[in-house]
Amino acid sequence: MDNIEKNRYVRTAITEALLDLLAEKELDKITVSEITAKAEVGRVSFYRNYKTKEDILKQHLLSIIRKWSADASADRLSPNELIRELFQHMSVHKDFYTLLYQKDLFYLFRDILEKLMVKDSALSNPEAYAAAFASYGLYGWIREWLARGMQESPEELYAFLNKRPIA
Repeated sequence: MDNIEKNRYVRTAITEALLDLLAEKELDKITVSEITAKAEVGRVSFYRNYKTKEDILKQHLLSIIRKWSADASADRLSPNELIRELFQHMSVHKDFYTLLYQKDLFYLFRDILEKLMVKDSALSNPEAYAAAFASYGLYGWIREWLARGMQESPEELYAFLNKRPIA
């Protein structure tokens, strides 16, 4: 196993350990020692990869969002189709997003969503304001879906958003 593979293994082990611990208790009650013991890695490995426990969640979130973004290429999908695909992505990763919501950490998703939607510094002011408005509206929509237990399928949620009957 080369260094890249070892580092990937360490990051995966640390992420899985934190997610397991987070299912049991609040983030601020989890210690780095608990995480590294559960991951069976040294504290040095933790600090080589992360500054804070929250960084683990941010990097994991960014990783799954990037994978979704690559799969749902903006080149081939309209903005509406991207939203539908985002709902599908949220459903696939329901356990993770529900955990973030339950632990009052869902703002991490909001921050990434905002960066995705308002990422172009070449936007005019009105375009940037509209993109920010849309990203926060979508965040609120998804947050409420999580709060209500994600009862609707991604297709049903998308239909609600577009005020169309489900086909």
